Amino acid sequence: MKAYKRKFKKLRNNPGLFFRDYFNKRYPVVNTELGVDEAIETAFVEYSNINTVDMPDNMSIDVVFTWVDNTDKAWQKKYEQYKANNENTNLGQYATDSARFDNHNELFYSVKAVKKYLPWVRNIYIITDNQMPSWLSKVKGVTIIDHMEIIDSQYLPTFNSHVIEAFLYRIPDLSEDFIYFNDDVFVAKELPQEHFFSANNISSLFVSTKNLYDMQKKGVETPTLKASLYSIELLQKHYSYNINNPLVHTYFPLKKSGYEKAWQLFEKEIKAFLPNKFRGHNDINMASFLVPWLLYCEAKAIEKVDICYYFNIRSRHAVTRYEKLLRMKKLNVSPHSFCANDFHSEGSNKLPDYHQRLMDMLEHYYK
Repeated sequence: MKAYKRKFKKLRNNPGLFFRDYFNKRYPVVNTELGVDEAIETAFVEYSNINTVDMPDNMSIDVVFTWVDNTDKAWQKKYEQYKANNENTNLGQYATDSARFDNHNELFYSVKAVKKYLPWVRNIYIITDNQMPSWLSKVKGVTIIDHMEIIDSQYLPTFNSHVIEAFLYRIPDLSEDFIYFNDDVFVAKELPQEHFFSANNISSLFVSTKNLYDMQKKGVETPTLKASLYSIELLQKHYSYNINNPLVHTYFPLKKSGYEKAWQLFEKEIKAFLPNKFRGHNDINMASFLVPWLLYCEAKAIEKVDICYYFNIRSRHAVTRYEKLLRMKKLNVSPHSFCANDFHSEGSNKLPDYHQRLMDMLEHYYK
């Protein structure tokens, strides 16, 4: 009875608060691909930062970005030429959608976040197609790697990120342990080396609670899903693990030796998809699935937690995410990371000024 009286008093005195708490309990707010209630996110973040063994002093960890500037005239000419030649061929869903290539200047802020929150990183590499960020001279410790330096000439030019990612391990002087970023992924707070690699040289595997086969049953047809399911088929030829889950849309701790093992085991299958100028139905997503899970199968990776806010910048829901992230930073309870993804250019109810809103939020967050 006392509990009912308290609830009634709360409803009478502050109906807004009453209904907010009521619906939060009945329908918990979930911001991540882990299915974690917003109310306990901070506990996960704090627990993940507990490390009992310090990282060795000689540990070297690099960061690798892939990036394209779709406003570059030379790139546009190549893109239009190969897009026309690839119509009605082995094209995956949204493979040539403009959103896949739109440059919102996210890279500047993503690199800035690495410099600010991961000061222990040795080198930062940016892989591009004969392009250069306009702000590069203002940032120290960043090296540009052209596609021609790491990708075999018969596969160039390529507009398929899966193809580019297949050659990350060829970067000259790349450390054994490295972290791969898309340019729409941002470190949201200071993180230790141990969040990505343990002191015993085991890499972290940030696993989503989504189920790939459930997604397939619901009719999802994206190249990423198909590449992940294909990767599972390949892994099961050599390992007896039942893998069902993708990884969280955040950064990916990787190892050069993991890449070398993947090429050793699956060279035929890898070479079969490399000619795909755009994402195709037989792609393998090596950086975001095959290599991380192969490291797990080889006992060189372990499941860890990364609280990553993942959202579509073209959706009106993005505004809520921006406000929440800025508020959490002010309270010093930020998630580990966030991914401001440009899903695709189709769809209704789009945020009309989505680009400017993203820039304003990033400028405020990393000022």
